[in-house]
Amino acid sequence: MPDTCPKPPSNRLTSLVAAHAAGVQRYLRALTGDAEVARDLVQETFLKLDAHAETAGSALVFTVARSCALDHLRRRRVRGRHERPETERDADTATATAASRPDRALENEQLDHDLRAALAALPEDQRSAFFLSEIEGLTYAEIAAILGVSSGTIASRKHHAVRKLREHLERLGHGI
Repeated sequence: MPDTCPKPPSNRLTSLVAAHAAGVQRYLRALTGDAEVARDLVQETFLKLDAHAETAGSALVFTVARSCALDHLRRRRVRGRHERPETERDADTATATAASRPDRALENEQLDHDLRAALAALPEDQRSAFFLSEIEGLTYAEIAAILGVSSGTIASRKHHAVRKLREHLERLGHGI
């Protein structure tokens, strides 16, 4: 009789999840604009990596995560599913945060909201380059391996992302 019980994860997969899950979730949240979807995609990412856990490094982990996010976004577009825009969700989150932490300055909340909106408005390639470099601290070479482009392309994408973020925030009155 075949064994139908799922196998426990390998030690290497457990280590891989421990090392990368938080960063992958932040990255997927930045790509999808939805924390709940990001959590689901983190699970999908590591399920896909299970067979390759022994050899997977950060480049492969983020490559698979990006692929999962792009597949999700394509499926959502095909279904024509309409969700609340990220800026509305972020406004709800900011309101809840302000209520629970009244000491937080209104200006900081507005800057946080505006920065999230500016990041969401970036093209996916620029958002990925900026996020992986500035938030996850990956090198241009690591990001290039994840996105399948050259390091020079990553530098260019990040430069354009920073310029667009700065322009967007300055238009809204934030001196950067």
